Amino acid sequence: MTMSLASSYKWPVANMDQTHGSSSPQDSNVKSTTRLAASFFNQASGSSTLDSATAAPAERLQLKEIPGGYGLPYIGPLKDRWEYFYFQGVRGFFEKRMAKYNSTVFRTNMPPGWPWTDPRCVMLLDQKSYANVFDYDKVDKTDTFAGTFIPSLEFTGGLRMCAYLDPSDERHTKLKSYCLELLKESGPRWTPEFHKQMTNSFPVWEKEIASKGSSSFNSVCQELMFKVMIKAMTNVDIDNIPESDRPSSADLTKWTGLQLVPVLSVGLPAPIDDLVLHTAPLPFALARGGYDKMFKFLQKYAGEALDVAGKFDLNRDDATHNLIFFIILNGHGGFLRFFPIILKYVNTSAGLQEELKKEIRAAIETNGGVLNGKAMESMSLVQSTVYEALRMEPPVGFQYARAKQDFVLESHDAAFRIKKGEMLGGVAYYASRDPVIFKDPNTFNPKRFLGEEGRKLLSHLIWSNGRQTTNTSTNTSSSNTKQCAARDLVPFLGQLFLVELFRKYEAFQISDVKPNDTFACSFLRLTPASSS
Repeated sequence: MTMSLASSYKWPVANMDQTHGSSSPQDSNVKSTTRLAASFFNQASGSSTLDSATAAPAERLQLKEIPGGYGLPYIGPLKDRWEYFYFQGVRGFFEKRMAKYNSTVFRTNMPPGWPWTDPRCVMLLDQKSYANVFDYDKVDKTDTFAGTFIPSLEFTGGLRMCAYLDPSDERHTKLKSYCLELLKESGPRWTPEFHKQMTNSFPVWEKEIASKGSSSFNSVCQELMFKVMIKAMTNVDIDNIPESDRPSSADLTKWTGLQLVPVLSVGLPAPIDDLVLHTAPLPFALARGGYDKMFKFLQKYAGEALDVAGKFDLNRDDATHNLIFFIILNGHGGFLRFFPIILKYVNTSAGLQEELKKEIRAAIETNGGVLNGKAMESMSLVQSTVYEALRMEPPVGFQYARAKQDFVLESHDAAFRIKKGEMLGGVAYYASRDPVIFKDPNTFNPKRFLGEEGRKLLSHLIWSNGRQTTNTSTNTSSSNTKQCAARDLVPFLGQLFLVELFRKYEAFQISDVKPNDTFACSFLRLTPASSS
């Protein structure tokens, strides 16, 4: 049994009343949430909100040695890996160490470790220390996307993808700018395609519930988001492509999984799970057929999207491999994790479904029965609900970086020396539940981000490897960071997901979301709206 976050570490409670709601003078300047809706109904535009930094401490913090350690060679990393995956579980692993060391900063080994990576990391579990993983004056992000290892480049055409490059790399700037430009041009396509695919999915869920008593959300959503991502990012309707040329979402989901299994557990018996997944990389040959088909599909049909790459001096092969990564691993995989999280919390929050339904329908009715940007922007509870889901369980659980110089890192209550070359690992789940920042951090509060005080808290929403209020108004500023290129798109589609559900249904009920990396769940009930 894992300990509660509040009891596992003695947080500096004396500071809490000073920090709930804001943490810096800059935060008080944040006047409104990012205006998302217009971007995806008309044309994409950047955020107009101000960047925000964490305030400096009022007094100098005591310099301490980083607690924890790595154990004996070979034995220590193996012991930590087994505790992480099998004996303690991910949350137990971190909470036991946080309690043992009475610190949100400590040393430990992170999987996969021996025999194929150096697992030694300094883990950061509070917001103040976590922010160092996106401080590019201090850290380098090269080859840190998947943690302490990088999958074989065979999975990506022999090329290092944008996700594995540091912002200082010229190629990163080109590829990130390419991705941002595609998102800009795709703006008007997201809403109609998402509506189309959700509408096509409703009968599938309903039929299976009627015949079987439940319907897998994830299996249907996998195909739904595959079609949405391809249409929006490439302007290609995959349903109009000959079957012989059409790539498979299942094949590409396997391609994603084969790259990331070293840091995951799939629930097999421990010895088998560890031997198969964590002792040697799985070969690209297992995914080659599906990946090659996707590559050929894009080269043959996605000329419009690939032509954009020329603006950034990228050749078509490089653009194609990165486009697959953007669409499948970054986008498709992320949404398959995020939507079940939204369902989980909306399903279990008393009275929330009724409130969301009323707000959504009233906003559309006020706008003449049309779902447009103005209607979406007026749905403040829907927006706050999605932001709170991102806070409670960030879809990307970890952010890593390597120190490129010696520096002093600060948590809320201590300071620590970091040496050049040390790997830092930010644990998003705990940084997003930091009680020095958020009142009742382990409680899902769908109204947390409402009002002026709620909007100030957006500077502490860090699911995207950056702050939700960071200025992303230009390609130049965004391409020089590792913040998710879809930082604004993700919450918008989360909002649109709820809008589509409650336009169609009065209420829903789901099974428990599996507490592992699949986030699998099933619909148990979908109550049709009386007007549908």
